[in-house]
Amino acid sequence: MHRFCIDDLPRERWRNGAGWTRPVCSREVGGQPWWRVSVADITAAGPFSHFEGMDRIAVMLSGGGLCLSNADVRLAFDGPGSVVQFPGEWALQCDAPEVPTQLFNIMARRGSTGVRVLLAADEPLALPPGGHQVALVLRGQFELVPPTGARHILGAGEGVHWQSQDAGWCAAQIRGGGAMVWCALL
Repeated sequence: MHRFCIDDLPRERWRNGAGWTRPVCSREVGGQPWWRVSVADITAAGPFSHFEGMDRIAVMLSGGGLCLSNADVRLAFDGPGSVVQFPGEWALQCDAPEVPTQLFNIMARRGSTGVRVLLAADEPLALPPGGHQVALVLRGQFELVPPTGARHILGAGEGVHWQSQDAGWCAAQIRGGGAMVWCALL
């Protein structure tokens, strides 16, 4: 199990050089990206990087309104917890965000990697077993409870990455008003 804090993750330039990302975890097969989880920092308008053969899911962690678009499609985030899904091949332009924004970015090789994403808020969440899993708190505090072992208390901007086939993991909010995103790469 690897615990992390967004602010402590090293920043890397986007593939297209137009922004910054903070890698959380990834897997390559035969030198090709198979899946990747990261946090994108968006402060200005610009193009989104292309990722041929990848499906993308983005969850707004912080910020206000944000729009990704091209001549045929418009994808809008209306605040933290907003989720959009799109093919990595789409040529998308990002409008200037209302305020500096962070997106939880999940990319997976189409047809090869299954992805599940859940948002937790008021009710405890039983996490399905399997694969690589990442939990990240958007706001508030959550307790992550494995089937055996130590419990983990996570605050806003903190997360964990683990690999497990064990059932019985759960996440519960400690106080009201919190939100957490969880994903599994199968």
